[in-house]
Amino acid sequence: MINKIYLFTLVIFSSVTSQTIQINEIVSSNQTTFYDEDGDTPDWIELYNPSANSVSLYNWGLSDDVNNLFKWRVPNISVGPEQYLLVMASDKDRTDIIAQWETIINWGDQWRYFIGYQPPPTNWNQLSFSPMGWDIGPSGFGYGDNDDNTVIAPATSIYIRKSFYILDSEHVKKIALHIDYDDGFVAYLNGSEFARSNVSGNPPSHDQGTDGWIEAQMYNGGSPALYWVDSLDTWVADGQNVLAIQVHNFDINSSDMSCIPFLTIGRDIVIDDASEVADEIGLPGSMLHTNFKISASGETVVITDLDSVIIDSLYTQNLMPDVSIGRVNDGENIGMFMIPTPGYPNGDESVLGVLSELSLSHSTGFYDESSIFVGIYSEDTDVDIYYTFDGSEPSTDSYLYSGTPVYVQDNTVIRATAFKDGWLQSPVKTATYILDNVSYNFPTMFLSTAPDNFFDYYTGIYVMGPNASPDYPHFGANFWEDWEKPIYIELLENDGTYFSSPGGVKIFGGWSRGQDQKSFSLFARGYYGANEFDYPLFPDLDIDSYQSFVLRNSGNDWNFTMLRDGYMTSLFDNIDLDYQAYRPMLVYLNGEFWGLYNLREKVSEHFIANHHPVDPDELDLIEVQNANEGTMDNYNQLINYVENSDMTNPLVYDSLSKWIDIDNHINYNIAQIYIDNRDWPGNNIKYWRPHSSDGLWRWILYDTDFGFGIPWMGLGYDFNTLEFATEPNGPGWPNPPWSTLLFRKLLENNNYKNRFINIFSDRLNTIFKSSYLINRLDSLTSNIENIIPTHRNRWPNSAQDWDYHIQIMENFAQNRSMYMRQHIRNYFDLPSLAYTLFHVSSTGEGKIQINTVTPEVYPWGGYYYPSIPIEVTAIPDIGYIFSGWSQFPDSSQSMKIQVADGFTLTAMFEPYLGGDTLDIVINEINYNSSDEFDPKDWIEIYNNGTDNIDISGWVFTDENEDHRYTLPDSTIIDSGGYIVLAQDVNAFFNFFNETQNVFGPFEFGLSGGGESISLFDISGVLIDQLEYDDALPWPIEPDGNGPTLELRSPELPNELAESWSYSSGNGTPGYINSVTESLNTDIASTVPDKYLLYPAYPNPFNSNVKIRFNIPDEQILKISILNILGETVRVLTNHEFSPGLNTLVWDGKNDYGQDLGTGLYFCTLNTEKFKDSIKLLLVK
Repeated sequence: MINKIYLFTLVIFSSVTSQTIQINEIVSSNQTTFYDEDGDTPDWIELYNPSANSVSLYNWGLSDDVNNLFKWRVPNISVGPEQYLLVMASDKDRTDIIAQWETIINWGDQWRYFIGYQPPPTNWNQLSFSPMGWDIGPSGFGYGDNDDNTVIAPATSIYIRKSFYILDSEHVKKIALHIDYDDGFVAYLNGSEFARSNVSGNPPSHDQGTDGWIEAQMYNGGSPALYWVDSLDTWVADGQNVLAIQVHNFDINSSDMSCIPFLTIGRDIVIDDASEVADEIGLPGSMLHTNFKISASGETVVITDLDSVIIDSLYTQNLMPDVSIGRVNDGENIGMFMIPTPGYPNGDESVLGVLSELSLSHSTGFYDESSIFVGIYSEDTDVDIYYTFDGSEPSTDSYLYSGTPVYVQDNTVIRATAFKDGWLQSPVKTATYILDNVSYNFPTMFLSTAPDNFFDYYTGIYVMGPNASPDYPHFGANFWEDWEKPIYIELLENDGTYFSSPGGVKIFGGWSRGQDQKSFSLFARGYYGANEFDYPLFPDLDIDSYQSFVLRNSGNDWNFTMLRDGYMTSLFDNIDLDYQAYRPMLVYLNGEFWGLYNLREKVSEHFIANHHPVDPDELDLIEVQNANEGTMDNYNQLINYVENSDMTNPLVYDSLSKWIDIDNHINYNIAQIYIDNRDWPGNNIKYWRPHSSDGLWRWILYDTDFGFGIPWMGLGYDFNTLEFATEPNGPGWPNPPWSTLLFRKLLENNNYKNRFINIFSDRLNTIFKSSYLINRLDSLTSNIENIIPTHRNRWPNSAQDWDYHIQIMENFAQNRSMYMRQHIRNYFDLPSLAYTLFHVSSTGEGKIQINTVTPEVYPWGGYYYPSIPIEVTAIPDIGYIFSGWSQFPDSSQSMKIQVADGFTLTAMFEPYLGGDTLDIVINEINYNSSDEFDPKDWIEIYNNGTDNIDISGWVFTDENEDHRYTLPDSTIIDSGGYIVLAQDVNAFFNFFNETQNVFGPFEFGLSGGGESISLFDISGVLIDQLEYDDALPWPIEPDGNGPTLELRSPELPNELAESWSYSSGNGTPGYINSVTESLNTDIASTVPDKYLLYPAYPNPFNSNVKIRFNIPDEQILKISILNILGETVRVLTNHEFSPGLNTLVWDGKNDYGQDLGTGLYFCTLNTEKFKDSIKLLLVK
């Protein structure tokens, strides 16, 4: 199959180097001009070769950043004479161009196979293995589904392998495995695992069943699953290769088993006599995609050759949607085109450019004057300015500006634009003026749109329209349609900060659409002129841009408090839950006060990507029982597994813990049950997982309006929502059987049940305490209480009897916990609660973590159930170690205990007299092994101090916060000793079988392109951190060539590239570094000839930070800590130091021994001859 690649007669063979490529055309707000292989409309860049020769673009740079010319590199392709290359500026970063697909292993091909009644030879999946004596048969393999060409007797596993030949591996850019299977498999290419589903083990044993049931798809009309082969360069050889697959059943008694594999290769050239692509599989199209998008507001795009010479550049300006900028007639003159021509000549029907944005004499805001005069100005000459007052965009039929300022005497929105022949009109300038003589001192959003967009009888999104039902909520009305209209958004903060953006608007919500004041969802889209809302809408979040957001009318709470959902979800701001941020906001529509709204994040794939390190295009997001993104497949498999498994089996629970985020699921159900949300779980439920091998299902808390005593649900605080959430035979709404199944089944497992009870108890002892709830409610109500009368004047049916309904919520907060504890006790048949008191030996020496709670103040008490063991861990503060529990002298630092009423537990701590944890350093890194010597990734940790250090419970992690390896109990690193953390312990020992103190595995890999790695102690204190790289100035030899990164000396700051070298051989794990052996004498004896204040480490820090400096001779130094105001808060030293390398430690305290707060500080070194400073970031 020859694949459509959208490169417009691109030449992909030998060519002549040339300097004649030009940037020919760009669209930065693509609405309809071109669709990519995913059906999206990204920005695009067209390159053109006007010469008579083919031009190779291999490794040329394409960038939107003149300071990073090689931001994206063009793959190994060439552009033919007078031909075009279209590149999607999508941020998808795709460089594999496939000219032809070929299925080289098809359904029905002959394989060697071995039924797993006994173990196969250990090297069965290697190319060197000879399968003589194995049976031969056509795929598929299995029994029971009538889709098997080779029928076998019931078995737990079958091993199959097939050789294939590739004679042009340099042209093979992708390899795809499609496989239809039942119930699990592991696939290997030349012995290297590249795909797996639903089976554990490394490798799985021959008699191991799968983690759950997965049904084959093809015999029911479905499609096989798709897996891509990574690391083609290292795994695929010219000549013979072998694909090997071990297929596993749930158990030997399973009614069916299937395996139908297809292997398809993608080449960057077209060859003759290639096999056809199998009819049963699907493959994506092929386009080039950069790793950046183009700003709709204008930026420079550059193309650079291999010699770093900029060949061409083009400034895009502020382009309107579906308007391109480029070369007139593909020549030298630049113009703008109303009809873009991707992949074809531009022609000469262009305009000269875009007129400059207008300016107004008055900015958007509140004015205490009865009238104002607003001037409208343009930087361009000979323009005609038109403006409107009604929110619509101006045209040449609007008011013509005469030059005399516009008289404004009422609340007004002015929208203005300029026109000139041969030019595109200027961007519409919008400003809203409120002359009510009011000062709300409240964040306010101003919305402007053509009135017909909202209020036209037939097309307006806000009105009943011709088809509305007379009964609430008026189904059939226009506002129930999924219509989107253009809108302009302005946001004015209390401090005068202003943001504005074009966007789209829809009516949002469920039954609350029937209310007079309706909710809005607002969207950034390129065709409106903004791909994102580049503004931190929620100051408390570390998010600077949004794809969408919601202005919510408070939903079902509109008649009552206007804050119910925002209040409830915000209770869980420090809990492991995904929920929408909340912020009250005043809104004006076309200058008219539109009331109080709840500004909320919009739950979507972009919301998830804003809060988690995931690709929004690579996840499943399910609402109720429908996939909004991705598919239901994995979740359906989960439910099938739960329905057909013995939940009391520990192995089943272990499998589920790798399938769902257990604590998130518990916290989610606790939240919904406590607040008594009875518009759930058969409604208002969303859950998601990333498309990664370790992706876990998580649940999102949103739309909780029915909770906290909403009037039509009764008082609520005494309702048994635990029974409601586990009802096996509920009605279609609100709690049908499917919606309670997962929670019901999980509660059958003691581990889940006990953790659920304990975490619920934790919440009842903390954020569900009435005092906490009422204080939180008071804080939110005080923020809006002065706005409520004005809001109610605008919408008389909203916020009725507001004080009364706030009191209902307070009553719920006062009474709910008492009933909730009784519901838990009755449901699980538990004994009476026991009040337990927790002490520490002395304040400031340490803390106790009780399940999920770590109190700051002691003694601390809480209620727990005596028959449910609680989990406790003693956590020493810096400078202390745990010495024992006074009530359990022989117990470990972490333990499970059963409590009784009046029980007291005391954690004992004592000063730590041995060793400085800052002497623990990451000393050697193996992040990208060679093909010939591959022990997988590992790091070495070294104790450079004089004392043995207990590092039990310490955590090693990379840039992904979910990637964590915790060192086991009783892990001691001796003075001058080493430990090694290995990604794959077995693979490590295959090459280093004499190394001692090896721990692992850690279930994540180190990036071959460099990343940050960190080491934290048991208290979460950062001990060491560095960010290595595979590019200069870091040594590049360790990047796939065999050597490791070795620290030249443990005395050197390991965050600096110059402190590292590469090892001789393949590294020295557990032994002195090879470079240290040749350097240590020189380092010890060298006296520097200049002063040097090294960067501190770790930095940022949250306990101690090590400060190192070199001085050339013996002298008195003053080293001080200054705050951001330049005030000295600590003098570390003011005495004489010896020449050479010296070290000081700062503990984050001031001269009075008091802990300093989070912030930026400066360490200064002063002598008579030298002065320098470094920044320190203290994080508490």
